[in-house]
Amino acid sequence: MSRPIPRRHILAAAAGLSAAPFVRAFAPQEPRDKIKLAVVGLANRGEANWTPLANEEVVALCDVDPKHAEKARARFPQAKFFTDMRKLFDEPNRFDAVVVSTPDHTHAWPTVRALKLGKHVYCEKPLARTVGEVRAVRAAAAAGRGVTQMGTQIHAGDNYRRVVEIVRAGDILGPIRDVYVWMSAGPVRMKRKPDAPAPGFDLDLWRGPVADDFFASEPAGGADKYGWPHYHWRYWWEYGGGQLGDFGCHFLDLPFWALGLTNPTLVTANGDKLPDADNPVPGRMSVTWSFPGPVNLRWEHGVPGPLVAGSRRTFAGFPSGVMFAGRNGYLVSDYNRYRLYPKALADEFKPPEPTLVKSAGHHKEWVEAVRGNDTALCDFGYASNLAETVLLGNVAYRLGTDASLRWDARRGWLEGRPEADDLLHPPVRKGWELG
Repeated sequence: MSRPIPRRHILAAAAGLSAAPFVRAFAPQEPRDKIKLAVVGLANRGEANWTPLANEEVVALCDVDPKHAEKARARFPQAKFFTDMRKLFDEPNRFDAVVVSTPDHTHAWPTVRALKLGKHVYCEKPLARTVGEVRAVRAAAAAGRGVTQMGTQIHAGDNYRRVVEIVRAGDILGPIRDVYVWMSAGPVRMKRKPDAPAPGFDLDLWRGPVADDFFASEPAGGADKYGWPHYHWRYWWEYGGGQLGDFGCHFLDLPFWALGLTNPTLVTANGDKLPDADNPVPGRMSVTWSFPGPVNLRWEHGVPGPLVAGSRRTFAGFPSGVMFAGRNGYLVSDYNRYRLYPKALADEFKPPEPTLVKSAGHHKEWVEAVRGNDTALCDFGYASNLAETVLLGNVAYRLGTDASLRWDARRGWLEGRPEADDLLHPPVRKGWELG
């Protein structure tokens, strides 16, 4: 049964009209040696992203924590430094492109702002914290002029490309109807602390668009070597997406790419809360998405292997992985290698002719696409569907039902579940709106 669309869903629904991957031709930039970059988020993933881009012209740096900025500021002494990303965007003529490596809850604001200014954007996975934010990013990318790339660097690896070719070959595995993804590792158990930290930087800026009050937390098992709120933010719904939000875009990327998946029609999720922990993300989780085809895509974490036809399977050397189940056999892959089963299939296997060229590198693809010389293969047209699917799994889990939920990708809601609205589109603090 249909229902009225809340006002705050109008942008999200419009973004849903662009749910299929889009391809746009970009005119080459005027010839020049370097791209003027602004980098938002400078430590950890930030450093991993600015390091391969260091030969470009880095003109602006932004991080709420000045200590996190020390290494980047030493490397790029000519770059202007900001602690408030909003002030960075008050000077849009300073840069051509933006690299966003902040925590998930502050991905969408700089990404959407940059795209609306006509800038090119590289943003870490999973693009945003919520489904509604991902849809706003998709809409801004579709309407803008910028070249985009989501930070799923494994997409550029040779192993994923070879697996995609094998699955697409068709006659090797046969038709694929089921794909299983698993991780043995689970999230970190966290405990709330009674007092907020005094970390030496502006916690209000770090909180950004999140409407919930800031709180202090630490790992249940001992000292936090990163210091709250760095890193462990990802294990709280207020700021991140737990284990699925952290790794889902990496592992689900492989079946999305190989099978051409876009939007699921059904999603089911269940799991178990972490024992002796205050953070609500699940320690064990199972999600199933159904796609047209039909294809069933299953995610589990906190398990040693996939649950296949009621039995738990394990594969030596693959504590985490992706399994494509075909009529002729199956293929198991992780980031760096793959293996075919049963042995008879593996013994007869002849690799198909390569159809995907070797990548110049995930970051290099992006900057060369900005120059008009290449194509960014994980652009937001592709990546937004992947990220939305990942985050939709968390929404289904948080609704607390084992029932299959019907996802209307065009309208951007779970049919018959109005209580999901605040999970799909949580409120945003004044001054951090995306509109």
